[in-house]
Amino acid sequence: MTKVHIVVSMTGASGAGFGFQLIQGLSNRDRRISLIVNKGSLSILRSERGATREDLARSVDRVFDDEDIDNELASGSNVFDHMVICPCTTSTASKIASGIGDTLTTRTASVALKERRELILAIRETPLSTPVLRSLYDLSSWGVIVMPISPSYYNDERTVHDLQVRFSGRIMDLLEIDNDMTGRYIPQGGG
Repeated sequence: MTKVHIVVSMTGASGAGFGFQLIQGLSNRDRRISLIVNKGSLSILRSERGATREDLARSVDRVFDDEDIDNELASGSNVFDHMVICPCTTSTASKIASGIGDTLTTRTASVALKERRELILAIRETPLSTPVLRSLYDLSSWGVIVMPISPSYYNDERTVHDLQVRFSGRIMDLLEIDNDMTGRYIPQGGG
């Protein structure tokens, strides 16, 4: 039986630790993971977490450069099941909504849209301009899951790492992957 293939892309937004944590959570779960990174995402990851491309590579099957637009992932003939962009810049989301395929990330997202494969965008910028909101609305209306990085605060998270773990667990919930990373809401007072 073929393993579920998940493509993860990390774009150059702050919050690279959320993508790093997602990769950690997805590893060793009998899934095939392909990772797309660009120079900006690696620079931010190094600054925020002290992690490198090699650290990412240990948790995935393959790592691709975002500049490699002539890559197999950019073709609908190469099947993947899900794509998650975490973190996703608003520029990347807007390009996807406009059909611009100038990077491996935007080309692969284009494949996800045309082939009706699950696409999750973990937006990591604020505030959002009207053109970005319009792009996100369009993407959502086409079936894309738009998931702004706005972590929960009801599970006794004490550190940024805790928030990253919980948020990554929520993405895994959307991918229907059992995990112990997602805090479940329990009403105070027993409700």
